[in-house]
Amino acid sequence: MSLVVQKKIDLKSYTTMGVHSIAENFIEVSTIEELIEALKWAKEYEFPTFILGGGSNVVMPEHLQGLVIANRIMGRQVDHLKNDKVLIRVGGGEGWHSMVSWTVENQWYGLENLALIPGLVGAAPIQNIGAYGVEVKDAILRVQYLDKQSLTTHWISKEECLFGYRDSIFKQQLREKVIIVAVEFELQKKGEIKAEYESLKAYLEDKSIVNPTQKEVFDAVVAVRKSRLPDPNVLGNCGSFFKNPVVRAETFESLKKENPEIKAYPLGNGLFKLAAGWLIDQAVGKGYRKGVMGTYEHQALVVVHHGGGSSRDVQAFVEEIRLKVLQKFHLELEAEVQLV
Repeated sequence: MSLVVQKKIDLKSYTTMGVHSIAENFIEVSTIEELIEALKWAKEYEFPTFILGGGSNVVMPEHLQGLVIANRIMGRQVDHLKNDKVLIRVGGGEGWHSMVSWTVENQWYGLENLALIPGLVGAAPIQNIGAYGVEVKDAILRVQYLDKQSLTTHWISKEECLFGYRDSIFKQQLREKVIIVAVEFELQKKGEIKAEYESLKAYLEDKSIVNPTQKEVFDAVVAVRKSRLPDPNVLGNCGSFFKNPVVRAETFESLKKENPEIKAYPLGNGLFKLAAGWLIDQAVGKGYRKGVMGTYEHQALVVVHHGGGSSRDVQAFVEEIRLKVLQKFHLELEAEVQLV
């Protein structure tokens, strides 16, 4: 094998939660060919494999057997279409925010509301990341993945990805079976500004911006996110830790009777999305701390690591939050972050 496999690597600096985790074998790949070679090596030694992207949506165990593969497959390709659209194909190892910033610089509309979300492009379809009234599925055209068993690449359409709220085929039928190596987006050269999300709208109004440009929306999203989320280089975190629960109208109305201030967003079809941050705030509060773990002082939805902890500390703290929300609201919170 021409690639260099590193032994007993601490993944603390490779993840934004910043807990210690020792990988028995670790390798970085920058091409599909290198990825295939790494998978062949793991198969030869019967090692399980774990694909690590930006490490912003995962909490690693103290010891990880097998082979950890860091996706560093880069590349950006642009095709301009006649109907005021542009197709961009981006490698799965590209940084998400830098890619979004690049689209804004070129005035290609569609991703500006998703600025400053940590992680890599390859992780975006898995989670169907979303923020400020936009989900990434709205801009995705196709996804390319490598089948870990056959070691062949395939493109699948947006429809085949089976996107849902923070969900996709990559978290269901194809979970742990494939590795996303590229994503193709269809963006607009003359786009529609989406700035009606409550916190985004409030920020723009505070700045006396009535008809925001794409760049102003991008800057506003960055500013709002920075005001609500801690810098992982200073305070370990994975951003929003839990999904916003989706409930039926009757459940929402029942909760609202007992909690008139409850925050929710209508989804249509008699469904409401509850603000998980508000639920956690009522159950434990912002800035709640237990040992090395806590909730962020400005946003209870963010679980923070004050340093020196392990994945067991994270899991114990998360379970405590889930239990207290369940006891108070009779609602089960589901983690958005992957606990390996």
